[in-house]
Amino acid sequence: TIDPIRAAAAGYAVAIQDVRGRWASEGGPFFLYRNEFADGFDTVAWAAGLPYGDGKVGAYGVSYMGATSWQTATTAPPALGAIAPTTAPNDFWEDHIWRDGALLLGTLAMWSTQAIGPSALLRSKTPDLVPALLRLVDDIDGFDERMWHLPLSTFPPARPDRPGFLDFFFEVLRHPARDDFNRSLLVADRHGSVRVPALIIAGWHDLLLAADLEHYRRMRTEAATDEARERTRIVIGPWSHGSFLNVVGERDFGFRASGFFMDLREDLTSLHLRWFDRWLKGKRNGVDEEPPVRLFVQGIDRWRDEHEWPLARARPTPLYLGSTGRLGFAPPATTDPPDSYVYDPHQPCPTRGGTLLMPRTYPAGPVDQAPILSRRDVLAYRSEPLTADVEVTGPVTCVLWAATTGRDTDWMVKLCDVHPDGRTLNVCDGVLRARYSRSTETPELLPAGQPHRLEIRLWATSMVFRAGHRFCVLVTSSDFPRYDRNLNSGELGIDSDRMVAALQTVFHDAERPSHILLPIVP
Repeated sequence: TIDPIRAAAAGYAVAIQDVRGRWASEGGPFFLYRNEFADGFDTVAWAAGLPYGDGKVGAYGVSYMGATSWQTATTAPPALGAIAPTTAPNDFWEDHIWRDGALLLGTLAMWSTQAIGPSALLRSKTPDLVPALLRLVDDIDGFDERMWHLPLSTFPPARPDRPGFLDFFFEVLRHPARDDFNRSLLVADRHGSVRVPALIIAGWHDLLLAADLEHYRRMRTEAATDEARERTRIVIGPWSHGSFLNVVGERDFGFRASGFFMDLREDLTSLHLRWFDRWLKGKRNGVDEEPPVRLFVQGIDRWRDEHEWPLARARPTPLYLGSTGRLGFAPPATTDPPDSYVYDPHQPCPTRGGTLLMPRTYPAGPVDQAPILSRRDVLAYRSEPLTADVEVTGPVTCVLWAATTGRDTDWMVKLCDVHPDGRTLNVCDGVLRARYSRSTETPELLPAGQPHRLEIRLWATSMVFRAGHRFCVLVTSSDFPRYDRNLNSGELGIDSDRMVAALQTVFHDAERPSHILLPIVP
């Protein structure tokens, strides 16, 4: 998001630091996020003392580097003047490697083996380095095949027999519920310690969208200073993780969407330099006077400034599921019969788009759902064609009344936009592992065969569903290999390989009205 050469030309000294155990940095073996709070504080103090500096420091970065910016800011280094974290994680269990109980297996496996694995092997100076590297490359290239392995506690590409290689991979698996380990790794509830304003860059189709929105919410309400609370900004484009292009998945959002020329005004580097000019150089360039929220409205493909998030004028409106695949704003009939399907973890529904960070063979963002619509384990509900444009901007939630014959199971919900030509493009989605529906810290197996009211967060979007298009809601129980498979047996795939098929039932009668709650903007 910042070209360091352009930043240097603008008068900044740019330092890019390796965290412990990575590349040229000492320490190790690498363990994600563990040391970055204190190390960030020390780094700011070091940078502030450089003889060619002026004692003022800013922090920026994408993804992991965005997380270190936040971690550093929570320690309140005196020399820190502002931060600019982009697509940065917030809560390890809630919206990063875990999502409402489901493990983002594809992300964890790819990131561990591709981003961390090669360097970890090179640093290990093991005598079998060459064959070990060749084996790692085979595992990376064989991603699709490796994802089927169970139990995950013996996942071969992470080498459980090689201590010091990817130890964090298996430590993550040992903490499938919200606990002190998960709370210790990222910022989560520490925004009250942040004293400087943040420029947050996010994407509607980004793996860390919910984290960025939560960063913004907490900064605006909890940050330690008036300046941090009032001047923090967020920019939300139609982007996927680490990619700021106008083409995302199978949608071209137009040239205005590109991070290289946003709204035909400036690129992301120029925006960041204006931000740091204001807070580090004291230039009154107006960046802090602009509306705090700039979002890209998909469907009409235009940027819009707002003064709040979520939008107070958005009206939560239920869109009800009905029998025979109906979807509409009218409440269901008293005796509307339920729908059912069999979820077999031996044959999970394959991943099709979404907020992904996986190999490029799994494109992130809006992707036509046609290949899964005919599956017997996918329920599809479609509205009539819209007679006028409908804007949905804000958090999206599904209230699902459902039952399973399994001891445990997963529920996946996708909100989609059906084009007049039949393409069904995903807009946002959510997942819930049933055992966490009552508590994120103390999982509880729900009674099998009984209807339960489940709330599934689809995070958020800004989308205009155009006249002639249809709303579509998909319900299923797997999204593999994006998420690990629920075995339905009550055991986790971390420790077990015992899978059973389960009959899944979705209710949508007057007493149990399954619906998706849309924030509709008048």
